[in-house]
Amino acid sequence: MMIKKIGVATATLVMCASLPVQTYVMAAENSQSYITKAENKLKGLQTTSNNKVFSDLTDYFSVVPGKSSTIDKNVVTLTTNKANQVGGLWSDANNKVDLTKNFHLEAELYMGDNSNGADGMAFVMQNDPRGSNAIAASGGALGLYTNSYIKNALAIEFDTYINDDTASAAAWDKGINPRNEHMAITVPSADSVIQHNALNVLPNGTYFEDGQKHPLIIDWDAGTKTLSYSYIGYTGSYQVDDLQATFGGNEVQFGFVGSTGEKSNLQELTITQLQVNGISPEINLEIDDKKGNNNGKAEPSETVSVQNTISNTTTDATDFTMQYGVDMDTFFDANTVSNIELKRNDGQTYTVTKEQLLSHQVALPFADPSNTFTLTYDVQVKSDAAPKGTAMKISGTGKINGVKYISEGSILLAIPGQSPVITATDQSLKKGKTFDVLADVSATDFEDGDVSSKIQVTENNVDTSKVGTYHVTYSVTDNDDNTTTKTITVTVTGGPAPVITATDTTLKKGGIFDLMAGVSATSQEDGNLTSQIKITANDVDTSNVGTYHVTYSVTDSDDNVVTKTVTVTVTSNDVPVISAANKTVKKGGTLDLEAGVSATDTEDGNLTSQITITANDVDTSNVGTYHVTYSVT
Repeated sequence: MMIKKIGVATATLVMCASLPVQTYVMAAENSQSYITKAENKLKGLQTTSNNKVFSDLTDYFSVVPGKSSTIDKNVVTLTTNKANQVGGLWSDANNKVDLTKNFHLEAELYMGDNSNGADGMAFVMQNDPRGSNAIAASGGALGLYTNSYIKNALAIEFDTYINDDTASAAAWDKGINPRNEHMAITVPSADSVIQHNALNVLPNGTYFEDGQKHPLIIDWDAGTKTLSYSYIGYTGSYQVDDLQATFGGNEVQFGFVGSTGEKSNLQELTITQLQVNGISPEINLEIDDKKGNNNGKAEPSETVSVQNTISNTTTDATDFTMQYGVDMDTFFDANTVSNIELKRNDGQTYTVTKEQLLSHQVALPFADPSNTFTLTYDVQVKSDAAPKGTAMKISGTGKINGVKYISEGSILLAIPGQSPVITATDQSLKKGKTFDVLADVSATDFEDGDVSSKIQVTENNVDTSKVGTYHVTYSVTDNDDNTTTKTITVTVTGGPAPVITATDTTLKKGGIFDLMAGVSATSQEDGNLTSQIKITANDVDTSNVGTYHVTYSVTDSDDNVVTKTVTVTVTSNDVPVISAANKTVKKGGTLDLEAGVSATDTEDGNLTSQITITANDVDTSNVGTYHVTYSVT
């Protein structure tokens, strides 16, 4: 057996947290094919139908029995995060890969999150006599090497642990420098040292086990017998000289193996794209309502038209036959399937029964890889289908050599008579501001979608020059003549009410009272409103002692009215009264001039403490008549 190295290229790897960067650096002879694949993927994303491969991997793959690997729909676990495990996944032994045809696989690898873990995984093409039971030892053997090595095989290993102990009988990685994690193409054997071809060694501080999924691309070029890989920006490609010497024939099974040793990691993968034996089908499925309005909706009891287009995107496939059929949601009445027509692009027509279509027994013979089949039929939505807005799905499934290809289409369930909905809310704005009657107003309809452009204003009495409450009424009609109206309230507001400044007043009877003295009014919007003040009540009489009131009023430009009432007290002008009686005292006796003397005033009350003696000629040492004069203010 001979393996010839074509070329190996290394691209700079940029690692971003939580954002793996995928870089394709392939050998020059493969660059155009990758451009084509990328374009086809982009086109697939732009269609309403989406090809799906391997919604359940057990359709075409199986795990090595009795080992650590498991399949959960489209996720394969090669090893759990436990020590000394080994597991494998192999394609269907009854539908092997023909190495005289091109092969393409895309997968996402998850190699754990412990950079100190072990041991890794490998992609393998093999023709081992053990078939789907082929597996080797755990630990650094990766499930590939040692005496139980996988025979008649070629592998691409992704090794997370360097095994180069020369004292050991298994120094598989001896000579790799630097001593880091690496990827390479190898020929499994029982040798203690394995030759690593197309070797790429990760730089210091970079690890496969970064807790992220990364895309892997693998290609087999049948014309040059070249196996190529692209992973995290690294590429490698090698040519096999003799298929018989390498694989013991031109048919192989393919899959993945992986292992752990004393150290471990969770190691998983998902297969996302697969082209086997030069066959790469493309299935598109579209559902249209028979009304022809192409709005993506159908009503209960309505008949829809389904079109399936099945083609092959490669040019080197030999004759093959696809088994095809459809599955429908329960919203459709499968018993009403009718008008089935199947045509091939060369003009050939085929008879298909409803039973064949629903039981996946429609044979599509591809006599040429360029053949395209168009399958159309009608089916009715059930009369009791509900609720509205449900995506009613139909999927088409084609099966070739055990591999399933699935495309799905859907149409939304519409309920007739549903009126559109207007979205509009009450508004409040200041006087003098601009009011946009259609701002933030929209309308949607279940069948017609956005119908905002059809909104009509049927009533609008808003006057922003005046404070007040107004109304606007909107109306919209959908394509089924369902009309909805909605009325909102628009409130035009002014500024804060004006403020009157005035205080209570006291004055003497007979005094002059100025009603506007110290009285003013202001407004936030209008400024000084003093000149606008009106006296709405006034009972003040300064000729009589008493308590009176004055009421002021002012109105601003927003018609805000404010009133204020002050109290006016008119007091008496009468002089105070001194109470004092004549006194008699014995000669030589003591006389208290203030005893029994008091003073009161109508306004001020008791003024006794304010009394002063202004004249006093009393002489108690001599008999006689004297006088004392008192004064109070």
